[in-house]
Amino acid sequence: MAAEKLFAEQGLDAVSTRMIARAAGQKNNSALQYHFANRDSLVEAILDYRVSPVNQQRLKRLQQLQAIEKPISTRALVEVFVRPFAEELLKPIVDTYYVSLLAQLYAYQRGRELYLRDRERARALHSISALLIRKLAPLPQPVVHLRLQFMGRQTINAVAEWDEARRQQSIELDERTLAWRTENLVDFIVAGMQAPDSSAKILRSTARAETI
Repeated sequence: MAAEKLFAEQGLDAVSTRMIARAAGQKNNSALQYHFANRDSLVEAILDYRVSPVNQQRLKRLQQLQAIEKPISTRALVEVFVRPFAEELLKPIVDTYYVSLLAQLYAYQRGRELYLRDRERARALHSISALLIRKLAPLPQPVVHLRLQFMGRQTINAVAEWDEARRQQSIELDERTLAWRTENLVDFIVAGMQAPDSSAKILRSTARAETI
């Protein structure tokens, strides 16, 4: 899509419907407005087209995992979340402009809400998150929820950075290199998800200070 490329190269906020229509070879933007009421509708269409297959791949791997591994490890759940998205970079660069769009959306609360509000599109994310919340139950729920947000942002931003680097030809992202980078990303996220909760000390000291 012309819109994906423009959003990736110029930024979500800098692209108008007129610019998209021109890039798509339309003489005016009436055709674009006919199909998409506004820019959010266009972004939703891109997400449905690009992210839904990733969601389906995650669900498929999660079902396979549930059939063979009990109990499921934290690492296995993180891998189900990370790998299908990272493996998108095995596709030609013309098919991964949307990765930059996701990184831009995740930088803002409204963008995250737009991404997550379609529960079917985000079904795998919700399923994996629910399993991780139970797996990490010894940690306070607010801590686990925050770490889940970190996992989402870190995954999207890392893959977006790799995608940009291969476009700039600063890295050669063949299957082996991508596998190595993905393995390191999974290591990093798993360590963070399972780390002891040091923030509890801060909360306790704050509570004591408030009672003095």
